[in-house]
Amino acid sequence: MTATIDTGLSQSERGDVVEQLTRVLADAYAVYLKTHGYHWNVRGPEFFSLHNMLEQQYRDQWAALDDIRSEEHTSELQSH
Repeated sequence: MTATIDTGLSQSERGDVVEQLTRVLADAYAVYLKTHGYHWNVRGPEFFSLHNMLEQQYRDQWAALDDIRSEEHTSELQSH
């Protein structure tokens, strides 16, 4: 038995939500990858402070990506 949730959105609208979440996920992942790259390639007198700051940022971004993936997956299930 499949449980359904009435979101008040039509199947077409739910598909639009999935499409937009997919775009947000792709953009957020690109920012995550850039931040991670900067973290590993930082140089100079501020190395440790920048290295640590960027590490915290990419860890936070990874957690946010996980939330976006969860929302996208939930929306996909509801759109079918």
